[in-house]
Amino acid sequence: MNCAYCHREPDPEEAKGLPPEFYERLKTMAREGPLTVKFMGGEPTLYMDTIKKVVAAVHGATFAIATNGKNLETFLPFFRAHHFKIALSYDGGDVDLRGFNPLEKLVDYPYLSISTTIFHGNTDFRKILAQFREKREKGMKISFFPHLVHHTSPANAAYALTKEDYASVLRQWKELVLELVEGYKESGKINWELTALFYGLFRRLEANYQYGETYCFNRNLWKVGPTGKLFSCFYIRDVPLDPENWREQQAALLDYLFPKCKGCKVYGMCGGGCHKSLDHEQECEFYYALYTWFQALADKEPAVWRLGNALQ
Repeated sequence: MNCAYCHREPDPEEAKGLPPEFYERLKTMAREGPLTVKFMGGEPTLYMDTIKKVVAAVHGATFAIATNGKNLETFLPFFRAHHFKIALSYDGGDVDLRGFNPLEKLVDYPYLSISTTIFHGNTDFRKILAQFREKREKGMKISFFPHLVHHTSPANAAYALTKEDYASVLRQWKELVLELVEGYKESGKINWELTALFYGLFRRLEANYQYGETYCFNRNLWKVGPTGKLFSCFYIRDVPLDPENWREQQAALLDYLFPKCKGCKVYGMCGGGCHKSLDHEQECEFYYALYTWFQALADKEPAVWRLGNALQ
């Protein structure tokens, strides 16, 4: 769909396909312990033949996919048969840059979440939630997870969040998380449309990234390109990683680019943020404010832990 705000860059190696040795590596990983394989893009359903080969190679793994939802009904039988978790991209609000709404048709699927890109001109959480609520009332079990756009090149600069946007998003995120937690504390009931907004933060509390681990590549999460190579960023694949020394490579990159990360008290939650963002300083200020606030909330409010554990 070539969304105008996307930070994904084309990769000429995509057409080559995964090499046989990568399937063998997957099989080894599956034998060593629980394995989750998530297919991302661009649009991964353009490569359904490869997806089916991976699933056949590690049949007992857990599978997930992030998709724009085009032709979803064609692929749902396969996803259902293999218990895929599906994340649909849907931005909501008044601005439609995709020209396609995957929620126009009700999707009857038990493992469904929504990833909403928050970009300049599309930052009103409650307006987006109002559209979600309409679908929930018709039976779709969806929750709102905001994905903040990354300004990575002049091509998507128009959609970069401004300082005012970040301030607004921070205020709204806090308000809605508090609304969820307070409602749960008072009634024991969970407002399901807000759970992803909360749970994304809750999982960061226990991420405990060590220096050299990042949100995108760490001991629990590897990013693999279309030919089986490892990359520090799945979307802009200009830093290949060595499977034996990836932590040292990333630590050196952090030392060079973002020396403040080493002593940061929320590094364990953040992992250095988006290394490709041209607005890294603004992103850093935003996430520092959000994560320190949530840490403090969790320290003083037992309901945060009760709710988080209930959602796991």
